[in-house]
Amino acid sequence: MAEQAQAADLVVHKLGDEALLKRARILPLAVLIAQKVYPQGRGEKGSLARQPAPKIIDALDAAFYATFQNVEPCRKPVLLALDVSGSMDGSMIAGSCLSAREASAAMALVTAATEPDCEIIAFSAAAGGHGGQWGGGESGITRVALSPRMRLDSVIKKVRAIPMGGTDCSLPMVWARRNEVRVSAFVTYTDSETRAGNIHPTQALRHYREEFVDDAKAVVVGMTSNGFTLADPNDRGMLDVVGFDTSVPAVISDFVRAA
Repeated sequence: MAEQAQAADLVVHKLGDEALLKRARILPLAVLIAQKVYPQGRGEKGSLARQPAPKIIDALDAAFYATFQNVEPCRKPVLLALDVSGSMDGSMIAGSCLSAREASAAMALVTAATEPDCEIIAFSAAAGGHGGQWGGGESGITRVALSPRMRLDSVIKKVRAIPMGGTDCSLPMVWARRNEVRVSAFVTYTDSETRAGNIHPTQALRHYREEFVDDAKAVVVGMTSNGFTLADPNDRGMLDVVGFDTSVPAVISDFVRAA
């Protein structure tokens, strides 16, 4: 028991050392996965069991927020769009214990904390494509006001409370164009439902570029998808991400920053 207590103390000490977390380049999503797995008392694979230590659970929770400082922002105006369809709760990301809802909410919180110029919205659509008032405000769009000091569970609860509709990945571009919102990139998180509505996302982005930011980029992350395509393969400013892991945020940031 003494050895276990000493080991737990060492883990807590290392998790609480923000300089060490920074040197090791530990990112929030890596900590979040550990935070989800550890309290179960066993790993996702294998049969070994352990008794979770409450102080390690608390240290992992604190480390999640402490590692926000390790995220390199793109430092460009970004519109982050979250799919709020019901399937986001039931869609689990391959190789992890996170649902698409949890991971996308975590990305929203990290973005709010690290990007100096970002707008976060939730999107949904009526069954026939565009239309319908979901959560008030613009058709298909609900602005999501997040404070960097918010807890992740509060963000998940906030997003889950937004009335749900279908998935239409063109809505963020359509909304930004209608409201004259100037951004350098659209980053959309959905699960495996990446269908287009009345207008294809590629066309919606083209219209936005013609009127506002001519080099605006678009990234669509199908977090649990086995394969999809929305991006125009001839458009260097569009990126499809199939699946999701801890390296994806850095890939997106590099893509947005690139000239």
